[in-house]
Amino acid sequence: MNSITKDIKEKMVQLETVEERLSVLKNTFQGKTAVILAPGPTLNEHDLSHLYNRDDIVVLAIKQAYDKFKGQTDFHIANTYNFDKYNGYNYEHLDCIIFYGLSKSYVPQQMEKLAIKPHPCDIWVPVMNPPYITYEQCMHKSGDFDKMLMLQNEPHTWWGTSILFEQAIPMALLIGCTDIATIGWDMTTGVHSYTNDEVRFTPITGEEQKTLDSIKGTTSLYDWCCNNKVSIQILSDINQADSRFTRLQNIENI
Repeated sequence: MNSITKDIKEKMVQLETVEERLSVLKNTFQGKTAVILAPGPTLNEHDLSHLYNRDDIVVLAIKQAYDKFKGQTDFHIANTYNFDKYNGYNYEHLDCIIFYGLSKSYVPQQMEKLAIKPHPCDIWVPVMNPPYITYEQCMHKSGDFDKMLMLQNEPHTWWGTSILFEQAIPMALLIGCTDIATIGWDMTTGVHSYTNDEVRFTPITGEEQKTLDSIKGTTSLYDWCCNNKVSIQILSDINQADSRFTRLQNIENI
């Protein structure tokens, strides 16, 4: 955990509104590298202790990735999908900043899930989703990654598969990090298989189609990063994002 995270949280939670809390967070980690831990299978391949107690980074753990990094986490990025509403997360302590995104069309239902245990939440925002927008308008389909900057000006984010686009990168940018490294972001699909003389096609599900759209959308994401002086480096040997993104060979490179 970064040495200033606890102090920032203590200041933030004294404020009543989401807008005020977002304002306090703005540029608080400027110049540091945001390390985003995603709960993909390759997260298990790395010794995360290399990231402990470093003030040159800030760690944002997505959902179950928190369980791998525990009390060293600076930001826990969560939503209520694939979420154990009865047990929730086993926090080692509550010094990290807990950030929830709730689908705008299901906010009351998702708030009810959070109230069952209840679950700690320092800040939450609605995520714009259908029927307020169409699938064609979501970030990974439209390629409109300017939407990742919404959080800097208003208490909303925009649908983009995955939560990395909706919450993790927007929060990293809000706190002033333009250098980003991901671990366990394993965006891949196995719906196509190839041989030397034929291509076999397996019918795909709706979720698989979203993943395919997300992979295609990283072409626009890379261009957006270049235009906005944002660097995203990927530590995953299976992530199928645009090949122009730098691939890290090991965790010591961060």
